[in-house]
Amino acid sequence: NPAPLLRSALTGQVTAAAGSGFAVQRVDTSGKSLETLFGKPAEDGAKPLTSSLSLAAQNAAQAAVDGYAGSAMLVALDTGSGDILAVAQNAAAGNSPKALSGLYEPGSSFKIATSVAAVQQSGLNAGSPVDCPGVATIGTRTVRNEGFELGATNLQTAFARSCNTTFGQLALALPADGLKKAADELGLNADYEIPGIKTELGKVEPAASKDEQVEDGFGQGRIQASALGGAMMAATVAAGKAITPRLWHDLPTTVVKGYTPPPGAVLGEVRKLMRAVVTSGTGRAAAGAGTVFGKTGTAQFGDGSNATGWFVGYRGSVAFAVVLENSNDSGPAVTLAAKFLKAL
Repeated sequence: NPAPLLRSALTGQVTAAAGSGFAVQRVDTSGKSLETLFGKPAEDGAKPLTSSLSLAAQNAAQAAVDGYAGSAMLVALDTGSGDILAVAQNAAAGNSPKALSGLYEPGSSFKIATSVAAVQQSGLNAGSPVDCPGVATIGTRTVRNEGFELGATNLQTAFARSCNTTFGQLALALPADGLKKAADELGLNADYEIPGIKTELGKVEPAASKDEQVEDGFGQGRIQASALGGAMMAATVAAGKAITPRLWHDLPTTVVKGYTPPPGAVLGEVRKLMRAVVTSGTGRAAAGAGTVFGKTGTAQFGDGSNATGWFVGYRGSVAFAVVLENSNDSGPAVTLAAKFLKAL
């Protein structure tokens, strides 16, 4: 089975549509059956259901997560259609579909939303001057970067290098609901019913205090996202439109709560930031995988001794998110994403 995490969804929906006789088949572009992966085709000519999965993307995603020793998950979406192209996690991640509904602090990958807010609500652009000290007291919070300081720089460089002190300051300058508004526009608070699967994209609420607002600016406060939510966020930036994820071409996704994306001019600036991550920032390990746009994240949780690693981004019409539990570093997530993209 090329999509172990989605097997029950695929078999369940096909059984419901076709009665007792069902099969999952690999077909060519014209719809001709090349291989029956499992099951037995119905003989009464029942209309087949077509899933959105790409066998190439699913196999590339599964191989990428299976090659990682710790808990790994990867979701890929088509930025045009919203097709779910791949949902993969390895044995270390367990059997429950955490890639679709497991919520984690997104860490610095959430700086995509903070940047949307800074551009849209505070009037910044990629070249705007910002300050990136190594350590800063912002409100009553002491915020640190991971062992570097840039001093006077611009928004693009601070984003590419993932400067927490910059983004804490940017967040504090926003209204209390400023980050929630940006997260709404990127789909993190949207809700969909997709036949056969349960999904959670994220949970972003207005900050309860100024300190929390600072921490939310670099994805550490109470903000949560799933791998699917991360891919949705990247797909929205790439496409400039609201994305409705779908697993079936024949069964519609129900939009329980939709969203409106940020204006095109805002996303144009954010794309510059995300490209710089790969050309000159924390995502350089993906530079050999084509024209990749992205954002890394390392999110501490619990007592702070462990951290989740993220890499969220897109290349062409494929948006993706990689989440590594307890990796304590975003570097392996970038490497894993590059492996996936090169295999496509």
